[in-house]
Amino acid sequence: MSTRATGHSTETERQIPARLSEIGPGWRSLLQRLHQDLSDLAPDYQLDSLTSRFGGLRISLADRFDTDGEFDGNFADRAGALIDAAEIESEKTCETCGRLGRPRFHGDQTRTSIVTLCESCHARPQP
Repeated sequence: MSTRATGHSTETERQIPARLSEIGPGWRSLLQRLHQDLSDLAPDYQLDSLTSRFGGLRISLADRFDTDGEFDGNFADRAGALIDAAEIESEKTCETCGRLGRPRFHGDQTRTSIVTLCESCHARPQP
């Protein structure tokens, strides 16, 4: 894994492991697998964004270019397929514990969101 400096940060600061604390613990193993798969394709891959939206992960990567400055379409296609699979899996994985779950409305009178929870975590009182 590269840690070459780019500006004020290192490349690894724009990869999945640096962002795991921003995502529910139930999704961390899913994201660690995705990180390994992306690293196998391109050890210096870079995240553009990693968020939770509508009960699932939303992930986008920075474009890659080859040594001639050409867009790396092969990487984009292969990484896109990996990301699509992880996003779909997240919508079936409890954000809290990692068990089988489904998107559910979560919140109160002032704020409501959609989160993916299993039956047990959904039954727990909301914080």
